[in-house]
Amino acid sequence: MKGFNFKLLFSAVILVAGFGSSIQAQDIAPLVMVPDHPGGVSVNGCFRSNETLFGPYRVTFCFDRRGSFQVRGGGTRCDGRMDWHTSGRDIFMDLHRTSCGRRQAWEAASVDCRPLGFLGNLGRVIVGDTPRIRTLRCTYHPTVPGVSRRNFTATRI
Repeated sequence: MKGFNFKLLFSAVILVAGFGSSIQAQDIAPLVMVPDHPGGVSVNGCFRSNETLFGPYRVTFCFDRRGSFQVRGGGTRCDGRMDWHTSGRDIFMDLHRTSCGRRQAWEAASVDCRPLGFLGNLGRVIVGDTPRIRTLRCTYHPTVPGVSRRNFTATRI
């Protein structure tokens, strides 16, 4: 009986340790590396392009667990999903093709971004005084043949 209780206790400890580590891993936000913050700066929140892309269209993207983007302009409203990850100081996004209604769709595309500037473009969150990125320099890579890539800046909203 004592052997059984020891096995049960050992199993419970392993189970609790496994749950604890998975919860902590989900709560850790991806980081981008910037020189004045060698530990990295958390990537989170939403950013809106400061320029229009391809005519009247302005893109907004949100770095949350699922990743999302919006395209607005010219009477068009598109809401789509995106996959994203960080590497070093770069952020990489893959926008999924999404329907915009009225027989329109926004293409699948990729976007890569990097924090613009260093000291002047890092803001602070009031609670916890955590540094945040304010502005990104991005390149939009379309998948439509014959359409060239576009550079733009995006600001946290």
